[in-house]
Amino acid sequence: MNQVKLSVEMRPDTGKGPAGRLRKQGRVPGVIYGYDVSPTPLSVDALELYHALHGPAGRNVLLVVESGEDTSLCVARDIQRHPVRGDYVHVDLLSVDKNETIVVDVPVHLTGEAAEAGVVSQILTTVPINVRPLDTPNFIELSIDGMEIGDVKRVEDLRELLPEGGSFDIEPERTIVTVNAPQMPDEDEDEDSDLLEVKTEGDAEGEGA
Repeated sequence: MNQVKLSVEMRPDTGKGPAGRLRKQGRVPGVIYGYDVSPTPLSVDALELYHALHGPAGRNVLLVVESGEDTSLCVARDIQRHPVRGDYVHVDLLSVDKNETIVVDVPVHLTGEAAEAGVVSQILTTVPINVRPLDTPNFIELSIDGMEIGDVKRVEDLRELLPEGGSFDIEPERTIVTVNAPQMPDEDEDEDSDLLEVKTEGDAEGEGA
């Protein structure tokens, strides 16, 4: 797992007023808490935060949070965005112990192709796992090669793909992907549609008369 440096500044003032002023300055208010850190308000450059969270690991990126001479290994939690503009308005940074497991939602990427006639339906796009921070994968690839109509792959099928020491934080029986038969048109609906079209044309002829 790659680590990204993130410079922060501690903020002495809290509340809506100071937070609003920070946002106008291009900074995102937030708080750091967790392992070996007392809950402390802070702010981070909005552009720097955006780039940190839009790398290969996405929101699961490990952040090396620097404030002066203090450094903490963190993950982003409870990222709040403006409902219209979409920009960040607040972020929580959770300090973690690199030797202790944390729960991380890891994206599941499907690879390969199922049966030509089947329709692939991905039920779960992420799977929560317990993993040490430095072992967090950016994503897990699940092959659907050879799957046919009626086949199902579950969380359990990812077990061999977990990093060493990792475990699921979800029921292993949960479905990830299914291959279904394509839906056929309803013949009754087609007949009703044809009748409606004929009736409409007949009405139009009658009106023309």
